Amino acid sequence: MSNRHEKSAAKSPPSRDRPIDPRVVQRAQALAEDYEIRVERNARGFVGTVTDMPTVFGVGASEASARSDARHHLQWALAYLIEDGRAPSPKR
Repeated sequence: MSNRHEKSAAKSPPSRDRPIDPRVVQRAQALAEDYEIRVERNARGFVGTVTDMPTVFGVGASEASARSDARHHLQWALAYLIEDGRAPSPKR
């Protein structure tokens, strides 16, 4: 057993207990249209990945449904970032 003290992870901010402002959601939805989504086929169907935000993705039985699912998830990720004071923008 070591006597060395481990650093603990930073505490997370308190969780949200309110909905995101609908105007922010609308802004995020419009902004999400400017992001590129790449769709690839895999063994289970299709996966759409947001090029500028690779941790945001969607899945579906078709290319269109995977792209739509990814854009839906992107919309909410952007809405969160906007409400958090970070102004996201696509890199293209």
